[in-house]
Amino acid sequence: MTPVMVLGSAGRRRRDGQQPNGIRASVQGRWAPFAAVVIALILLMSHARADALQDYAGQCDAAVGATVPDFDCDAGTEVPVTNPTFGPGNIVNRCDRPNRLNQECDPGSKFQVLTNNTNATVVGHCRKRNLGPGEFADIAVIQYNKTNGATCFYQALGTLPGKVKAPSKGTGAWPWISPSGTAGIGCGGCHDNGPLIRSPYLNQVTGPNALPGAADFSFNSTQPYSFVGTDFASWKAYKVEVAGNECVTCHRLGVNKIRPGNGTALDFGIRATSSSEPQKNPPSAASPIWMPPSPVQTAFSQTHANSAKAIHDCAARVTENPLPNTSACKITLFAKAYVPPPPGPAPNAVTMITIMELLQMPLH
Repeated sequence: MTPVMVLGSAGRRRRDGQQPNGIRASVQGRWAPFAAVVIALILLMSHARADALQDYAGQCDAAVGATVPDFDCDAGTEVPVTNPTFGPGNIVNRCDRPNRLNQECDPGSKFQVLTNNTNATVVGHCRKRNLGPGEFADIAVIQYNKTNGATCFYQALGTLPGKVKAPSKGTGAWPWISPSGTAGIGCGGCHDNGPLIRSPYLNQVTGPNALPGAADFSFNSTQPYSFVGTDFASWKAYKVEVAGNECVTCHRLGVNKIRPGNGTALDFGIRATSSSEPQKNPPSAASPIWMPPSPVQTAFSQTHANSAKAIHDCAARVTENPLPNTSACKITLFAKAYVPPPPGPAPNAVTMITIMELLQMPLH
């Protein structure tokens, strides 16, 4: 029988009756080890070029499904400072809704939503703290996936340029703090009931840069929450419950061991129901007490304060082992290190040969 010539998969001829994919098999045998070494070197060189921040940003992008882009703080919406009073040096020392982090009025601060879709949210907050045009003292970004709860925190402090480079470009491109440094600051010590704190300060922002979840009283109630990266792997947040307590009817309150004494149950809840706060104007329709938000609280309520105190006292038991688990006080872990899904199958020899063939194509 006359042999039939057919075209092999590598574009060469072979005779019918030879081993299928003979040339490919031969190439696999001769070149697979070389291809594996080349690919490994490429990966190692890529890793060597990435600093810790770039590596963290890569993990975050993969986990969250949305990246942190370059952005301009001044393109954000200025957080209102209403009914201010001024102290020495013409510094604002009192207003209707001071920020909750530093408990101060901070004119010129900007907030913007960088991404907000069905799956993910990325927000940036640029705190002015009396610096000049185009400069900010504290720039923070939160990157969050609404489905798997993966959350990342980025932080920069100092006299900072308002034109911000993406964390994926590394600390050499812009003065971001390293992931280990950000973990040391302990953002999760305040953000312990979810990724975003829905305070009267940021709830003032309207339009395209409105805080995601601003109009949702159930925000941070059942949404997943976890922390990406080895530097944040020890972070944990716990849900605090007291049966019948009004403070956890709409959303959860959290407690943590990241920054003892801070957080939504131990600190914010008490402040949110108190008769006064530092740098905040006296309670009124323009400067209401934070909680509950509806109806608007224009006067102090001991009943609301007692509810917050009951949650506080339960949260203070977070160091007990085992954790409290009764209707009078229940503390349960709800947020911990993000665990990525298992990786796909490793590239086999055929895959590597295919890569080598693609690399060689321009030479033919």
